[in-house]
Amino acid sequence: MKELIRQLVRDAVYAARKEKRADLPDPEQLNIEVSRAKDPKHGDYATNAALALAGQARMKPRDLAHILATYVPEKNDIVTNVEVAGPGFINFFMAEDLWRQVLRQIHRERDRYGHDASAKRPRVLLEFVSANPTGPLHVGHGRGAAVGDTLARLLKSQGYPVATEYYVNDAGNQMKILGRSIVFRLKELAGESIVFPEKHYVGEYIRDLARDLLGSPNGKEILALPEDAAVEKAAEFAYPRILEGIQADLHDFGVAYDSYFFESTLHSEGLVARVVQELREKGKAEDKDGAVWFVMEDAEDEKDRVLIRATGEPTYFAADAAYHKNKLGRGYDLLIDLWGSDHHGYVPRVKAALQALGYPDDVLSVLLVQFVTLVREGRKISMSTRAGEFETLRKVLDEVGPDAARFFFLTKRCDSHLDFDLDLAKKQSRDNPVYYVQYVHARIASIFRIAAERGIDADMTDPDLSALSLPEEVRLIKHLADFPDMLADAAEALEPHRITFYLVDLADFFHAYYHDNRVLTEDARIKKARLFLVEAVRQVVANGLAILGVTAPERM
Repeated sequence: MKELIRQLVRDAVYAARKEKRADLPDPEQLNIEVSRAKDPKHGDYATNAALALAGQARMKPRDLAHILATYVPEKNDIVTNVEVAGPGFINFFMAEDLWRQVLRQIHRERDRYGHDASAKRPRVLLEFVSANPTGPLHVGHGRGAAVGDTLARLLKSQGYPVATEYYVNDAGNQMKILGRSIVFRLKELAGESIVFPEKHYVGEYIRDLARDLLGSPNGKEILALPEDAAVEKAAEFAYPRILEGIQADLHDFGVAYDSYFFESTLHSEGLVARVVQELREKGKAEDKDGAVWFVMEDAEDEKDRVLIRATGEPTYFAADAAYHKNKLGRGYDLLIDLWGSDHHGYVPRVKAALQALGYPDDVLSVLLVQFVTLVREGRKISMSTRAGEFETLRKVLDEVGPDAARFFFLTKRCDSHLDFDLDLAKKQSRDNPVYYVQYVHARIASIFRIAAERGIDADMTDPDLSALSLPEEVRLIKHLADFPDMLADAAEALEPHRITFYLVDLADFFHAYYHDNRVLTEDARIKKARLFLVEAVRQVVANGLAILGVTAPERM
């Protein structure tokens, strides 16, 4: 619908330009903003095109709006009225039959309704979660997984060629801390009295890994090795097992990756050294105090950053610069990373490195995922990964299930803090948003089962949709018509949470309609039309839930 309005505005700009009514740009180059009218009195859609173009046209916005409005054809089957409002908005009133045709489109396109493969899109590599393989996934990782996987599904629905990747930090200081944590537990299991150092991993899973290592072939010999060798062996034993557990949790959460990329590859193939050398050649890396520093412009970051430490060890920054160059070297046009909110200061560094390597600023988009606080019985649960006091994603999945977890993680923008109410997620009531939305699908499936049980003819071939004239029916239809525009806008903004908002509103409209109106009425004409309507609602709910990675149950 929005694209239809945009084309009408383009045509009006073209006509006004051709007839020299106003000095206007090429309409094909315009980014025309179209919004849904909040008040039906002001029509169905509005555009601020006249306000945006008034400066170039050297006209008052309202005068330009009147000119453009005269070139919008008013047809009974598309637009019935065009009005100029306020400082220069143009409001469009759409024909009632145009809305009803949306129902036929939904029935025709079925599970493809809302999808759009018409435009050529950039190739996208979406990296998300990428948790260090030093422990199980916690609920914060779960939120990142839900956002990332849903964003991938959303972008694919809009025709983007998307690949997903998990970056495995299997090198660097975190691996040393993991190995050292296990060695300390090995010593403890061997009978030594241990004072566990700070900033090490103390969760019960570390003790379990130490037991497994001790029981493995040559496991007991590790303690006889020099400390550095013992730490390396312990890390080599532990991290693949931790990664396997992470992959199992993600699988059960409905998340699958196209590829896993290991940080160690960057070092073994010399990619980090190569990037540092390239930065040197471009004058963006220099030696100072025995280390190699990235020369940061004031506008990029507050100070220069170390690439190679004085010890000769590369920093995570150097590895990330090499990794992102590697991604772009694989032919991707746009990189999207999901990082924890505590990495907000890291964004300008990586972008600066890419710019220094010759890439445009907009080649990388970073979404920051805020923290999640679990709430049980009204009490917030404190979490600390290293202290071993955290709720794993696995525990949440076992308690509330993947459907509720995914939906709840997407009930807010990813950069907003989220309180996850475990008790609410298990409730079977309208207060639980995922239950409330899924129940729409189940209830409509029940309508058709009841019809079959009663021998009622549920044939919906060529219904008379003029029978759908109630205000609540029109509201439902208009909301269904908004689904493709909502998906397109959500994909462009990289905001998958908009889908949950849309579905909750759709559930509100449907439940209110169902409460006040019988679908299986005695009037055959109305019954046929209403069955056609509710089946369209069911289809849109199913399509929206599919992008969220949430099931659409037939019974509840």
